[in-house]
Amino acid sequence: MRFDATRYLDRVIDRQLNQYLQAFGAVSVEGPKWCGKTTTCLSQARTSVEVSDPSEDYAIRSLARLDPYQLFDGTPPILLDEWQVVPGIWDAVRRDVDETGARGKFLLCGSAGPKKKVLHSGVGRIARLKMRTMTLFEMGVSSATVSLQGLMNGDRASGMAVQGANLNDLVDLICRGGWPGTIHDSFDKAVLTPKEYINQVCNLPDEDDEFADERFDPDRMRALLNAIARSVASPVRKVTLIQDTDETYRPSEKASVETSYRTLERYYGILRRLYLVDEQPAWAPALRSPVRLRRSAKIHLTDPSLAAAALGATPQSLKLDFKTLGLLFESLTYHDLDVYASSFGARVMHYIDNSDLECDEIVELPDGGWGAFEVKLSADKIDAAAASLNAVEAKMVAGGQEPPRCKCVIVGTFNRAYTRPDGVRVVPLATLRP
Repeated sequence: MRFDATRYLDRVIDRQLNQYLQAFGAVSVEGPKWCGKTTTCLSQARTSVEVSDPSEDYAIRSLARLDPYQLFDGTPPILLDEWQVVPGIWDAVRRDVDETGARGKFLLCGSAGPKKKVLHSGVGRIARLKMRTMTLFEMGVSSATVSLQGLMNGDRASGMAVQGANLNDLVDLICRGGWPGTIHDSFDKAVLTPKEYINQVCNLPDEDDEFADERFDPDRMRALLNAIARSVASPVRKVTLIQDTDETYRPSEKASVETSYRTLERYYGILRRLYLVDEQPAWAPALRSPVRLRRSAKIHLTDPSLAAAALGATPQSLKLDFKTLGLLFESLTYHDLDVYASSFGARVMHYIDNSDLECDEIVELPDGGWGAFEVKLSADKIDAAAASLNAVEAKMVAGGQEPPRCKCVIVGTFNRAYTRPDGVRVVPLATLRP
């Protein structure tokens, strides 16, 4: 694959990838298929090796299995694309970095976790970067007038959304997703990508030799994806996923509970290997008060369009089902916030305690500072969201936690960013940038 700089769309990860190449011997960029990993890595690589190149009967793959060091000739950074099909490449890279002490020598790019465990984690030698599908900022939809990092530094919110802040635009963005290859396509063409993605995931044994030994029922996998989509942006227990999966997929012989858990773990593990499931962890603040926290992670598919496709949702059906649309919008917001926050070393979590006080998104900085964000589809919920944020702040301060550096309501169908008298920022998602 050749890199065409004239067609490259800048990604948030670009700057971080360049920094990591200066600090580490190798950088592994991990994420789902079609999210743009290879193109982004090619933008910084000087040599490229496609491990899964089918030419000459997969000669490169065969060579890598015999002697992975044969792939290391060339001008660094050397991109080893789809390295995971030959897991020994990882350990060879780690050893080469140990022996040479080189910085920025390798780029590892993979759209699935390896079948076999690597022998060494690569800590200190191989850095890992997670890559997602495109955000509204990367797609050019966001007006980029409000910086997430700026909000966390105390900036006041101001600016207008140019597009993506009305209901029709928002629903279309959710259904088409942030797939780089379809960014310039019409909606009718673009929406086929998440639908086909779901189809391919459910037929992996036939389509992907990396998973040829993973025997599973395509209908059960589709039912699990549907169950995850129905629980998107919500804390969910595995027993709930089992029940929801069984509602859609009803085997002729009812499995025991033990078998159901084992089956779920195996199917869910495949989705994790494909980087299709994102778990948003629960925030655990350091409190002196005996606040009891719920620790279940919220679950997301890696792009909200996959959840829409798994549900069989269309723009028309979503506009008649505001509850589902609201959850998909929250998932889109988490997706974008996670990309933006990662660019300055922050993490995105959620908060909920035993009194049902909750906060949709907690952005935690490396120094422990935090910001509280509520996500609302429409502007008529802003007052209630602000009251909830103020209640979270009061409870945290009473428990010994420092006050949040930012309280913010992120809104979907609204086009103006501003700061309320109580200090709560109101920010349309379509105005945000890192």
